Amino acid sequence: GAAGRIIDLGRSQRLFTGAAAVAAHLRSRTCIWPGCTVAARWCQVDHVLSWHDGGRTDQDNAGLLCGRHNRLKEHGYLVRCDGDGTWHTHRPDGTEIDAARDVA
Repeated sequence: GAAGRIIDLGRSQRLFTGAAAVAAHLRSRTCIWPGCTVAARWCQVDHVLSWHDGGRTDQDNAGLLCGRHNRLKEHGYLVRCDGDGTWHTHRPDGTEIDAARDVA
């Protein structure tokens, strides 16, 4: 935030709202799914590790997904971000989707 404090709502709040949602939208211009070009303003701020599985409402666990790709997470797809900020998306069989060669 403006005061230099990290926006971390932990487990006290389920939804990304207010400054937490704005901060998440500033990290990405589009849906984080490989090859997806849906603009960030049309995406949902999603928990990378699901809230139901103990995921926190903080920026390390926030990712922008369009509605279509957010629903795919409920069907075994896994999205994660590594230490350098690179997003990775894996199919239910564990293989990674590569936007350069795969159709998302």
